[in-house]
Amino acid sequence: RRKRGDKPLAVLFESSSCAACDEMHRDGFSKTEVRQLIDRLDMARFTLTDRNPIVAPDGRKLAADEWIREQQITYTPTIQFFDERGAKVLRVEAYVGPFHLASAIDYVTSGAYRTEPSFQRFIQVRADRIRAQGGRVELH
Repeated sequence: RRKRGDKPLAVLFESSSCAACDEMHRDGFSKTEVRQLIDRLDMARFTLTDRNPIVAPDGRKLAADEWIREQQITYTPTIQFFDERGAKVLRVEAYVGPFHLASAIDYVTSGAYRTEPSFQRFIQVRADRIRAQGGRVELH
């Protein structure tokens, strides 16, 4: 069960024959910024057919594949982010480039979702801030 003070939780849903999943690991998760941001998360990984018993973010005990069906996960990769209470904060369906992956993690781990309900607006402001500091934003 999630509790106050826990790190946000990222749940990564993958499948065994998933080129986009492979690309996400190869290109997205290998970036220094993404790796540093991941340290602010608890992470779990599942395949869509995983049947192991789990404790869902809301504290219920059930089989992973049952929870995956409840979450309506049909595409891989999908990442769902949950806050410390187990409430879903953001869902990213498909592999996105390293900048967007880092932005999703930053959006959740910084708590920005509490004051900025638009993830797209958060990304725009974040990109502008990086550029203003002389950084480079690669959107592909």
